[in-house]
Amino acid sequence: MATSLKQAVHKNLECPVCLSFFKDPKNLACSHTFCKGCLETLLESHGNKDLLLCPTCRGETSVPGGDVGRLQSNITVRSLVEDVKTQAKVCFRGNQEDKSLERKWSKCKKHPNYDEECFCLSCNKYVCCKCAISEHVKNAHTILEEGAYETAQKNQVEELAFKADAKIRDVIKYVSSVVDQRKKVHNLQEQGKDEIDETFEEFVQILKERKTVLKNEVEHGRLGKLKTSLGDMEESGRKQTKQIKKVLDLVMNSLKFPLQTEAVTSHKAKCQQLEELLRQIGPDKELPRRTAEEGERISFRSQGTDELQLGQLRYTPEITAIRIEW
Repeated sequence: MATSLKQAVHKNLECPVCLSFFKDPKNLACSHTFCKGCLETLLESHGNKDLLLCPTCRGETSVPGGDVGRLQSNITVRSLVEDVKTQAKVCFRGNQEDKSLERKWSKCKKHPNYDEECFCLSCNKYVCCKCAISEHVKNAHTILEEGAYETAQKNQVEELAFKADAKIRDVIKYVSSVVDQRKKVHNLQEQGKDEIDETFEEFVQILKERKTVLKNEVEHGRLGKLKTSLGDMEESGRKQTKQIKKVLDLVMNSLKFPLQTEAVTSHKAKCQQLEELLRQIGPDKELPRRTAEEGERISFRSQGTDELQLGQLRYTPEITAIRIEW
């Protein structure tokens, strides 16, 4: 029960956009809370600098002077986040102290009177100074002091974390763009339905069956496929963000404890996995806009009352074919 409560607290202290603890949490008019930095990123991706759309409910919030910092701060959430982080640091220090003592007394199996204070890059393991001189240096192996090796590993992780953070911000902007374009297609759907309803009122009862056919075409035809395609793009972007954060957390967590010989290979594999994720080709950022533009070329046109057909959906093809696959 204690674990479930802890998980529930952590989940409610995470920003729905960046999936991390809130940083300078700000309230929107709809009462949803997000990081100040995340809201600034969302505002930059919109054309209107004075209006924010809530990523959760799509509610509108005015931003005075385009300054997100002027929105109301969520003091309660900020205090809770600070308390949780403080408690986590205390636990982390305690674990580090215990592990540091354990690492200090890590002895060489061949020379029990010597600590394993060196690391052999060629053999990928910790060794004592006597083994380093008598065996490894003799065979032209590269030897580093334990502190120098662990510092190099930390620097590598920090560089990966920086790249991952940049990648995540880029994907967040992309997801925000997909959400906006998907809403545009949704509005086109609703507009088509409204026009169909307005025209239908002018006709007699016998046109109801035709009305249903047309609305189904709007809902499940080309516009529906475009909306589904944008939904797939959004989900793919979110999955990519979640995957990067998951692997990054594994890499960062591996540094909370001294790297024993048996853990070095696992740590390197995690770092390589993260690097591969960061090298993956990003999504086509123009595809959501082009997909929505294709939806704009689908409109409802009345055929008048003579044929009693109410109207039909007409698609205006583009000169160059568009691919909506990802």
